[in-house]
Amino acid sequence: MTLSLSVPAIGHNQFLVADGTGPRLIRARRRSYNGRRLDQGESRVRTFPYFPLSRAAALTAGLALVVSTVITAPAARAVTPQAPPATNTCYDYRSSSSEDQTAAAVAVACEGEHTAQTFYTRSLPESFGIPALAGAKKRLKVAKPCTTDAMNAYLGLSETTIPSRFQIVTVFPTAGQWNAGERWMRCDVVLRGGKEFTRLSGGAPQLVASTPREQFHFCTPSVPGNRTKAAYPCTKPKKNWIMVAERDLGAIGKKFPGTRSVERKAKRICQRVGNRYTERKKFYPWWAIWPTRAGWKEGDRTAQCFVPYEQFVKTTTG
Repeated sequence: MTLSLSVPAIGHNQFLVADGTGPRLIRARRRSYNGRRLDQGESRVRTFPYFPLSRAAALTAGLALVVSTVITAPAARAVTPQAPPATNTCYDYRSSSSEDQTAAAVAVACEGEHTAQTFYTRSLPESFGIPALAGAKKRLKVAKPCTTDAMNAYLGLSETTIPSRFQIVTVFPTAGQWNAGERWMRCDVVLRGGKEFTRLSGGAPQLVASTPREQFHFCTPSVPGNRTKAAYPCTKPKKNWIMVAERDLGAIGKKFPGTRSVERKAKRICQRVGNRYTERKKFYPWWAIWPTRAGWKEGDRTAQCFVPYEQFVKTTTG
């Protein structure tokens, strides 16, 4: 299949559509980008921007960012046990779906519209117990194979140099499913389209193989802030900021080293990476994001680095 690249630039609420009947992205409903306070219980991370002159202090902001989402569920009514999930299976759930709805989602044909595709599955031992009652570290350990590298290898993005809008959703059985005898966990790949999961038609690896890589770059509508977990296509060079790096700050078993330590390490990483994407000789903007203690406990262990999309384009093209 081929892609038509002669159309006008798409907006942040639109997605690339491939010619013919092959894999494609479904156009999303128009949505606005409005700031909000973080909901109680959300994992917070802090941000640090570096700007020329005195703008740095004024633009420091809070941020909620969940790249790898671990989904569990509270107690549920008795259910009929289903066969364990299999790799390459597709599902059609939403980013706003409850834990029960996500874990109990029915498999759908990948040729039809869907939002998620499984790239890893495993069985859980009886001793694991109801996932909803398990601690974050316990869940993270059994989901250890679900890495960004593993996801990228499945998609065919192994040679990519910067993060994409593809993200991981880790799914455990509901209490009802567990009590019915289901002993599985799975990792799905989803494509963020703003605040929502993008609806796809066709398998995700096939979509990647037939789509220019830049269509999957992770941008924010403007300077990163408290909505940065919403990953948009990069279409507005003068407004967008692009994520150019995501680096591990600690293994699953590592204790939180303290806010100052995490902050310093994240800043060093992002300053070094940000230097690569500027034409300026003296002042250059970059933005760093790092986890808080609460986010660290839930498995958020990465530093994320952003630069203005305009600078990225100038330094990586031509």
